[in-house]
Amino acid sequence: MNSINQNEINPYIKAFNETNQKAYEEVQNAYTSKDAIAQNDNSKIHNAAVNVSISTHNISLYLNVKSAETSKGNSSAQQILTNLLNGNTDYINFFNGKTMENGFSLESIGYTGKPLAQLDKSEAQSLIDEGGFFSVNETSSRVTSFVLNMTGDNLEALKESRKGLVQGFEEAEKLFGGQLPEISYETQKKTLEVIDKKIEELTKTDLQKEVEETL
Repeated sequence: MNSINQNEINPYIKAFNETNQKAYEEVQNAYTSKDAIAQNDNSKIHNAAVNVSISTHNISLYLNVKSAETSKGNSSAQQILTNLLNGNTDYINFFNGKTMENGFSLESIGYTGKPLAQLDKSEAQSLIDEGGFFSVNETSSRVTSFVLNMTGDNLEALKESRKGLVQGFEEAEKLFGGQLPEISYETQKKTLEVIDKKIEELTKTDLQKEVEETL
């Protein structure tokens, strides 16, 4: 399975989590502080709670955006490669070499080959054939690794990332006239199956897990 180097991603998540933890500690301290209790300092408690809300929102936004980018980027690349095979070069400069207009680059997901604009048909075919960088299995594996490395075992974070994957895929659809190649739909289906299985696993109660282990 393709994997994303956690050290390249998690510093951002770590920073958000540290901020989030600090904010929660502020809330806890505000509730237990003798001074706050004595002075009935609701404003201090309110401000701490607001910090938690802002931090949580930032984490959710980051996860959503990053998941959407990787979903849209991979789906767009699959669309362009399919177009090349069909002799359609309308979107040949879509990545402006290897980079989309929003800054998402193919290099950021590990692609180090030729810019898509320079590929011939055989090279384009090899990238979407089984084992190729943008094939169903390789792309799905890459996207799921990216998401799971970012979110770990945080259920809410994983749900937010899933929303981003769907959003990014839908954005790619709109970008290419409402229809993507079959390979993209197969990839999205496989990707969401893995993510949904992980969500189901994290949703199970400890009791459910114990029952299943005894079966």
